[in-house]
Amino acid sequence: MAYRIAVASTDGIVVNQHFGHAERFHIIEIDDNTYKYSGTREVERVCQGHYHEDSSFDKVTEVLSDVHAVLVAKIGRGASQQLESRGLTVYEAPFPIEPLIEKIIADKLWEVDEWQYPTKN
Repeated sequence: MAYRIAVASTDGIVVNQHFGHAERFHIIEIDDNTYKYSGTREVERVCQGHYHEDSSFDKVTEVLSDVHAVLVAKIGRGASQQLESRGLTVYEAPFPIEPLIEKIIADKLWEVDEWQYPTKN
């Protein structure tokens, strides 16, 4: 079964978006030791000025309902807790995407997430 990661990126090369400002997520599917880009999903920004509403998180998590983890450049503690409470693993990693995915594969991080969030897999 594929492990899906939503990447907050404007260019699909670097994780360069704050979660609350992201208007799109690039979806990466990991299957065993391989990965592939499987599309881009548009979302409404969660951050509206300096506040968030639960309905904003609901809309984003609905769009990412088959995703197991998110890669973001930055995320606040409250937003991270919101996503984690909905079964998503959050990685704050403002780096190039490809080496991050390779690290996730090398460390088999999806196995940890599968144990932690069995309802998502």
